Amino acid sequence: MLFKTDAEKAFGVETYLSPEMDAAIKLWGQLESGKPPWLKESDGRTVAFWNTIVEEWAKLITQNIDIKAQGIRSGDMPEKMQKIIDKYFLQNAKDDIHAMVFFGGVMAKWDGSGIEFLRPDMFLVTEFDSSKEVQAAIFFSYYSKGKKFYTKAEWHRFEESTRQNEAGESETVRIYHVSTKAFKSDNQDDVGREIPLSQTKWADIEPEFWAENLEKPLFRYIKCPVYNFIDSDSPLGAPCFANCMEEFRALDIAMSTLGKETKNSSPMMIVDQSVIQYATMNGIELPEFVADVGNLDAGNGTGGSPVEQWQPTLQVTSRKEGINFYLSVIGFKCGFDPGYFVFDGQSIQATTATQVRVTQKRTADTALSYRDVLDKPNSNGEGRTGAIHDIAYIINAMLVINGDVAPTENENYELFCSFADLLKNEEEDAAMDLQLANQGYMAKWKWLVLHKGYTEEEAKQMVQEAVEESRSNEPQEGLFGEE
Repeated sequence: MLFKTDAEKAFGVETYLSPEMDAAIKLWGQLESGKPPWLKESDGRTVAFWNTIVEEWAKLITQNIDIKAQGIRSGDMPEKMQKIIDKYFLQNAKDDIHAMVFFGGVMAKWDGSGIEFLRPDMFLVTEFDSSKEVQAAIFFSYYSKGKKFYTKAEWHRFEESTRQNEAGESETVRIYHVSTKAFKSDNQDDVGREIPLSQTKWADIEPEFWAENLEKPLFRYIKCPVYNFIDSDSPLGAPCFANCMEEFRALDIAMSTLGKETKNSSPMMIVDQSVIQYATMNGIELPEFVADVGNLDAGNGTGGSPVEQWQPTLQVTSRKEGINFYLSVIGFKCGFDPGYFVFDGQSIQATTATQVRVTQKRTADTALSYRDVLDKPNSNGEGRTGAIHDIAYIINAMLVINGDVAPTENENYELFCSFADLLKNEEEDAAMDLQLANQGYMAKWKWLVLHKGYTEEEAKQMVQEAVEESRSNEPQEGLFGEE
């Protein structure tokens, strides 16, 4: 629920949600609930293929994702940060990335004890910079009690304030300001009237909060790396399937048509009306595949049989071709390789790992572009940047602000992120490295570490034992070595 006009009036600020983006967000919500606007055209049926697209991307993006927080110096910050990352991000990473891909972006925000991920119907943007990075926003929370509905609105933004320093000189400081208001209504679709926070379950929240020395907001909008053709001026993102609505509609109609044909494909015995009357008079129950079509030989004088068989002709091949056509177009427009989605299985035959890497390179490149939103090298060549690092910044800041760690612990962490290599073939790489090890170009203990999971110490010990055993089995000269 978005109360755009009410939020603007309550805080006296303009929000940036165009009618086009508002309509698009509502459409994506319809799709998620399995109720696309073309249901009547597809006989009330949908395969909801957008869910398949998004779920596949979520799995590829987060495959084997791991995040480790390590300390720069001794202290509690890394351990406390790691616990929050594990619980509020890694534990549900695929689901949160699923929401990001489905709605073009999600907002990561501190929720009092960890990080929550909000869909675009849970916040309004009030300010963004020239790079379309969101700098200020209003966030909504809801709950109901009895027949009353409660709304909390938090406005996060940076403000400049003037004050005197220790030398008595005037200076301008940048302050992070959060204003929180509560509303009560008798109608779920109406924000209602403003009430004190003390009359709600948010009574422990201060109406006004200020913090200094923050470089970034205490939230991060994680946006899909997809061009927003719906509203190119909007700071909000669009899902990869946003330009596939016509193909989704056609796919649903094609699948529905095939389903109806299949349902009606059973052989049918067409019988004369006299047969039906005889069965009725004698209490005989006819099977479902018997149909009454009147008098079969009425007026033709042929004296034909009172029973005829009808076998419908299925258009399965042509239907499958049409379905695969739409799947191919949808997959390609969403960033997958041609043939990634096929109605009757994978059509691309790749006999070697090298061919697999080549044929699926477009898919891998798209997944990597999503991963870059989360973690990538900094443009200045120093360190890493991305949404995961901004989330760590929020956690760091809030742990200090809340007094969970000492101020001296501020920024006492380094973040390391890793993902599965989508283009890596374990068997081929292991065989190649084994060949290098046997030829002396790679240490054998290193092969054990890379491909068998041993620690360096364990691997070196194994290799040493193997060498010693090999030497003990060699023929020895002297008394016992003589033949």
